[in-house]
Amino acid sequence: MGIFFKITCESQGAKTAEKAFINNRVLDYILNSLNDYTWQDQISSKLRTLNPQYSHITLGTILRLFLSKNIEAGNLKSFSRYVKKDGKLVIDQMLVADKYESLSEDATRQAICDEVYNYFEEVILKNKAKFQDFDAVSFVPLLKKGFQDIKEKNLQNGGNRLETQG
Repeated sequence: MGIFFKITCESQGAKTAEKAFINNRVLDYILNSLNDYTWQDQISSKLRTLNPQYSHITLGTILRLFLSKNIEAGNLKSFSRYVKKDGKLVIDQMLVADKYESLSEDATRQAICDEVYNYFEEVILKNKAKFQDFDAVSFVPLLKKGFQDIKEKNLQNGGNRLETQG
């Protein structure tokens, strides 16, 4: 299988238990959608030149949804770093849970998708020349389509894409 993208998360939830449940459900949906092996395998041949069937994590990402008071107390920031020896871009994105406190589940999903996609696009394109066997420029529209599907909840069970065209 041509698996190249792995995304995980760490969440402090929210100010209330109800909102924490919603935030975590949104994060689970995003993670399940982006970690979908079928989708990744289908598009990997468009993004890799050496051996598209070889699984190699090219994008190792983590989303951290923390309350602003904890971000400030720990002086936490989003960062990215390309690890040349592993041929992998590590993306660690901080999301401020307080920003989503008053939003519905749908609005939270859409807002988080926009924020994550914008940061990922910026970081991936900034590092495009560093990738050894990954076409970052071709991946960005596919990622945008993936986030659009997530925003519109067009995916069953947070995955299982029916179409991979950008």
